[in-house]
Amino acid sequence: MSDALETGLRHRLRRAVRRSESQHGQLRALLAEIEAPLRAGTRVVAADLVARLRDALQAHFELEDQTLFPALHGLRPEVGAPIEVLSREHAEFLDELAGASGCDRDAFLRLREALGDHERREEQLLESVVGVDAPLGG
Repeated sequence: MSDALETGLRHRLRRAVRRSESQHGQLRALLAEIEAPLRAGTRVVAADLVARLRDALQAHFELEDQTLFPALHGLRPEVGAPIEVLSREHAEFLDELAGASGCDRDAFLRLREALGDHERREEQLLESVVGVDAPLGG
């Protein structure tokens, strides 16, 4: 790969990672907002909160699928298989939330755990591509 192409991919990757990290913070805040009434004993979270979560996840997944993952794949084509798995999970999360009229505590806890596992695997993939010592230097 040419130096110019790799530099361009790294630049795009830096921007995508910054946006993704910001979105992760917003998603964690929204998950906490959803969890609060469940902890207080509410049996089902309202559909509007679930719809907000679905919309936020959709925007986040679009960033990853359209920008972050292609940049990672461009830098290291061998990560194509793990990227496909993560991208497929994006669709599964959205399908799970599509048309939901609410979310009970158990379903929410399963979703939150699955999202956390998914995020950890994305971070591991990112680290494997860009390295530990120079996360996005270039």
